[in-house]
Amino acid sequence: MFNLVYRSKVNPVFVQSQIKYMLEHARTFNSSKNITGCLLFHHGVFLQYLEGDKEKVLTLFESIKKDKRHTEVFLLSSSHIYSREFDSWSMAYENFLGANHQLEYLKLLISSFTEVPDIAINPKPTSKGFWTAAKKLLHS
Repeated sequence: MFNLVYRSKVNPVFVQSQIKYMLEHARTFNSSKNITGCLLFHHGVFLQYLEGDKEKVLTLFESIKKDKRHTEVFLLSSSHIYSREFDSWSMAYENFLGANHQLEYLKLLISSFTEVPDIAINPKPTSKGFWTAAKKLLHS
């Protein structure tokens, strides 16, 4: 089992209303490839965690890097894992648009990472702790 985390900026011509279509496509594709994960969108930045077979995840990441909906796609981390974090979600998603006290902590972590990554609050999006917290907060 393998996981990969990347950050990208949304292309300014890609609007919020198009994300629903992108998610529907991604969920269908990911299910067919047995890839699971989580996509977070905050202030024009995507943070995504992908997990599954290494070859399939890396192939998907190569496709993402070529996708015109993203710019500045940057690999944050990748590693071997023993079990899935998002085993029941082909693609969890959060855009932080509504007020939700449960997600304020996660929003703070993302803001600190995307705005001043050198002094970001821990856990960072490259850590298992961050995605464990994301899973718990998105599931509640």
